[in-house]
Amino acid sequence: MKKILIIIATMMSLSIYSQEGRYAMHAFYFIDVSNPVAVVGALDEFAASECGKKLPADIGLMAEGINGSASSTHFIIVSYETMDDFTKAGALTQSCPEAVKMLQGLASGSEAISEVGIIPAIEVGDWTQDTVFMKYDISTSNEAAYANAWTELMDASTDAGLVSGSYGMNRIFIGNNEASHFVYIGAQDFATLVDNQNAMTSSSAFAKFSKKVGMVREVLNTSLIFPVKSWPKQ
Repeated sequence: MKKILIIIATMMSLSIYSQEGRYAMHAFYFIDVSNPVAVVGALDEFAASECGKKLPADIGLMAEGINGSASSTHFIIVSYETMDDFTKAGALTQSCPEAVKMLQGLASGSEAISEVGIIPAIEVGDWTQDTVFMKYDISTSNEAAYANAWTELMDASTDAGLVSGSYGMNRIFIGNNEASHFVYIGAQDFATLVDNQNAMTSSSAFAKFSKKVGMVREVLNTSLIFPVKSWPKQ
């Protein structure tokens, strides 16, 4: 977690296909948690501090219920409404002792695995209202073609009643190893998510989607995500 709150010196110029959400950037910090109480406690204490109250970002803790061979059990998501907020957050946390104490608390209950910077390419619906997500890590050689095909699939699935929560596509622009993007689909409960996913993947719209993206994307991993707790900016 030593890099959890740093300033990025340079940023990339990136196009956004569609963004109904309010965030310009997310930072994901993947961790292997051995003491969930310590992790939540460290974030609770920081959020309640004077430094935490000034942080221009929303913080969330997500549990990876099932994530294949990935070594992380959770990830912390820090969401910024503007790129400038990311820079301000870095300057703030590097100057306050409460941030150091938070990092020490996180380290006492978890081990850092990896971290990535993410640009939302597509965000539809309010993902903060969902209680469970399917997340698909992918590598694509043609973002535009994949995004267009995936949007067609989601539009058709929404019209068919097979999507009841939020969904989106995110571009990994800093810190990526193999995955270039991930897509997610949310729902109000696990049973609804499973039913919807089963129906979607057996639909003609999904068959059409698979044919279109077969040569431009590879699915690297799938994971089941549960929100644990959130700390909205104050």
